[in-house]
Amino acid sequence: MKATIDNEQLAEAAQWALRAIPGNPPAPVLAGMLIEAGDRALTLSGFDYYRSARATEDCEVAEPGKALVPGRVLTDLVRTFPKTRHTTLALEGTDLTLSCGATHITLPTLPLEDYPSLPEVPAPSGTVDSTALAEAGARVAAAASTDETVMVLTGIEFTLTDDQLVLSATDRYHFHLAHVPWQPNPKAANSNGKGKPLNKGKVVVPADVVRDAARILADTGQADLTFTSHQFAVTAPGRVATGRIIEGNLPDYAALFPTEFEAVATTGTEDLATAIKHITPLLGKADPLLLDIADGQITVRAGTDDKGRGRDQVDATLLEGEPLTIAFNPHLLLKTLQQVDGPVVQMRFTTPTKPALLHAPDQADVFRGLIMPIRLTPGSSKNKD
Repeated sequence: MKATIDNEQLAEAAQWALRAIPGNPPAPVLAGMLIEAGDRALTLSGFDYYRSARATEDCEVAEPGKALVPGRVLTDLVRTFPKTRHTTLALEGTDLTLSCGATHITLPTLPLEDYPSLPEVPAPSGTVDSTALAEAGARVAAAASTDETVMVLTGIEFTLTDDQLVLSATDRYHFHLAHVPWQPNPKAANSNGKGKPLNKGKVVVPADVVRDAARILADTGQADLTFTSHQFAVTAPGRVATGRIIEGNLPDYAALFPTEFEAVATTGTEDLATAIKHITPLLGKADPLLLDIADGQITVRAGTDDKGRGRDQVDATLLEGEPLTIAFNPHLLLKTLQQVDGPVVQMRFTTPTKPALLHAPDQADVFRGLIMPIRLTPGSSKNKD
């Protein structure tokens, strides 16, 4: 194998493939990055049995072939090479040499025969705008749990309809929901056939696969999505990411999201986020952040006698209902608030003990976040200082 490629392309491809290489691999061969040269292209791949990532870049191929090398080492090396130059990768016996100007690196290869076969990607279930998918995926993934005790809560559920994908995730304490238009493949199945692409139904995908794909896929145009009974794949020009489907389903969002509200208020998204950040250092891990919702302002307050007390105020408009006081986990509130796309956030309330809904005005069908309040003990909301 011998190929020459632009350093910037090589570094980006290696970074993409590295996403599927575990930090502590259960088998040494899974620390490897597969390099394949052929047909004027270089493909770098990572795989850990649960997820895979493949990147393909144009290059000059003198000799087609393949090699398996330590992926993290390769990525760290090529990241340091000058972006405006080229690197030649050549397989010499059991070593891979990298030559960039006066720099020459020799890496030992890993046994190719021990490397597992990469998952095949069936025909797509449908096509989606990659920027829209990236934005929705990042916003929804913020609500996914990181506790693998209940695996389904670490995923993003995709509900496939005739014209939309509905993405949802929850850790039981907040729930994010987003809608993305898509074009289903009419040749895909609408039932769980073995290995066949689905274009209807519900599947749960690991949130980290969606999150990682979202970071790279923005601005790549269109992306093909493939859902089967056991696998999810996203394909964009030069990039493929796959992940195993997680068994189970999330709670039905239609039953959780309220449709009637007792109070509705709007305020500046960044203003409220800044006020929360000002007060949060006063809070212990389980301490609530209180919001006093009134026409004209929202008061953000928290603290105790032994830790100190604080408050901040932001301009607000009470569109409907009466003033109220409600308490939240500040970190969850801030995380949901940061996913609202727009200078103004609309906050909808039922009662201080039931979930509140956050979204940009007139944008609830694009993204909305549901957050559980903290039930206050009698008298805990009285002290305003």
